[in-house]
This record gives sequence, C-alpha cells and structure tokens, in this order.
Amino acid sequence: MTRRIGMLAAVVLALAACSSATTSGGGGGAVTADPTIAFCDALDAYGAKLAAFEALTPSNTVVEYKAAGAAAKAALAVLVTAAAPFAGAQINELTTAQTQLNALVDQLPPGATPQMAEVALDPAVKAVIQQVAGAHNASCNTRPTPSSGSAS
Repeated sequence: MTRRIGMLAAVVLALAACSSATTSGGGGGAVTADPTIAFCDALDAYGAKLAAFEALTPSNTVVEYKAAGAAAKAALAVLVTAAAPFAGAQINELTTAQTQLNALVDQLPPGATPQMAEVALDPAVKAVIQQVAGAHNASCNTRPTPSSGSAS
C-alpha cells in the first residue's frame, strides 16, 4: 500500500511539473509568459507614443514632429515582434497605417512650418490611433483593469 501511495505521489508530482512547463512543450518547469500580455503591453506602449505624437501642436517644432514619428516607428517595431506568436494578423492594418504616417513624416519639406506639419500629419496620426484602438479592443480587453476588481 505504501508503495502505491509513493508511486501515486510521484505521478502527481510529474503531472504538476508538466503543467508548469513551457507552452512550446519544453520541460524544466520554466513558465512561459502569456504572449497576449506581451502583445498588449507593447500595444499600450505604442499607443502612448502615438498619443504623445497627437498631443503636438503648431507651437512644437518640425524636429519634434519628426522625433515623435521616429518614436512611433520604433514602438511599432517592438509591437511587431510581440505580435509574432499571433502571426501578425491583428496588426496588418495597423502597420499599413503606420507606414503611411512614416511616408508623410519623411515627406515633410526641410522648410516646413509646425503648422504645415500639424496639417499634414494629424489625420494620419489619428488613423493609426484608431487602428491601435481596434487592435486593443480585439486582443486586450479581456485583461482585468484596476477598476474591474472594485465594487461599485
């Protein structure tokens, strides 16, 4: 009887070890982070860069507009990497909108005024932000928020 209990305990421990293994099937008990969390965090960071871009006004310099465009482009690169486990399907339209924004930023003439930059870039920034919101709603709204845990 003691031998059976010992074998049963060994099986239970083995099953427990397997349940904490990586999702790719690797052993060792290492836990793989949920790729959705990494994706949503990268999407949030990208959205923050876009919000900062959108907050620019004609009182900012063209150099600041170009820097904001570069920051958004860099944040998208991080997002694309985080989206890899999802085969990128959620961000195809988003990357297209960012590519269009990049082209507009690159096309700003050397003598552009901040007002010209605002007029040229604001609609494209808004379009990318709209795509971020859509991706967020599609993939990230299942994450709990601080307010969802509190009683009303």
